[in-house]
Amino acid sequence: MKAFSTQLRSAALAGLLTLAGLLPAAAQKIETDKLSISIGPDLPFLVHIVAKEKGWFAEAGFKTVEFKTFASGNLAGEALLADQIQLWTPGNLPPVSMAHNGVPVVILGTNAVSHGLEKIVVRKDAGVENPEDLYKVKLGLLVSSTSGALLDNVAKRYGLDASKIKTVNLAPPEAMAAMASNEIQGMVFWEPFPYRAVKEQGARIVHSGTTSYFAKNKGEAAPVSNNRTIWVASQDWVRKNPNAANALVKVLLKAQAYVADPANKAEVIKIFSDVQKQPAEMNEALLADYSFNSKVDQAYVDDMAAIVGFLKATNRIPGQPIDALTYTYTAPLKAVDPALVAVEGRWRP
Repeated sequence: MKAFSTQLRSAALAGLLTLAGLLPAAAQKIETDKLSISIGPDLPFLVHIVAKEKGWFAEAGFKTVEFKTFASGNLAGEALLADQIQLWTPGNLPPVSMAHNGVPVVILGTNAVSHGLEKIVVRKDAGVENPEDLYKVKLGLLVSSTSGALLDNVAKRYGLDASKIKTVNLAPPEAMAAMASNEIQGMVFWEPFPYRAVKEQGARIVHSGTTSYFAKNKGEAAPVSNNRTIWVASQDWVRKNPNAANALVKVLLKAQAYVADPANKAEVIKIFSDVQKQPAEMNEALLADYSFNSKVDQAYVDDMAAIVGFLKATNRIPGQPIDALTYTYTAPLKAVDPALVAVEGRWRP
């Protein structure tokens, strides 16, 4: 009888702790065992693919995990709000824009800091040697992406008038084709498209998010990027599925730490390349463009604020700037590792 009473007290205590959110996420039953996740062809999705292939989603209780691809970030964002996907991992510009337009998204952490990822690539016959030569060419890019912010920052750094640089709104595959036919003479995109343009078309990189390759300052450190891929969910899904959200973040952090470990480089590159049917040598060459680190710190705050500043300066968001911390949810990160949260997010379910 005494043992039975002890069990009852223990069960009651566990129930109270669970309700209070004090038990570890792994100890709480997830509300859904299904996940749909948006992925693309580039290396930020190393985290997601490795997590699935290693069975970590399944271990967390997610019995069904499917990957979906979308032709544009806008379509992925719409799918997130329609609950057709539960996790979106875009660059930081689209969610910032959505938040300023009243769309209820929440950031669960940084997937990868990728300041060196985006590059300005031009045809070898484009005659672009120095910054002012950008006035002479047409560049393909997605205006609604972080590539537009990078080009604007390049213009500021070298004293150019960004409004005089001719751009064409194109998705990466269309831009690759247009550059091959000389309809445009360059493009501003994230990897692996610059790598492919160099390999397949003999194109030249003239600037990355971190380094200049212009003749006047070739090889000089020239930081012009605030790009990071971030884990984004809908606020409604997190509110309805708090334990699943915690479990999701825990899996992502486990995979993130695994892919960031140099000892696992060969394995994770093989996993990713096999799933994506891509050349392993390409992915090995590009991996250094990413820092897989989810820490919410001053660097995170600064990158997000810079994107807000760009969108405001180019009249792409209405009203007053909104601090990204108001739609950043750090409790799941903190539950796994308090050291990941140097600056607290202020969003609550």
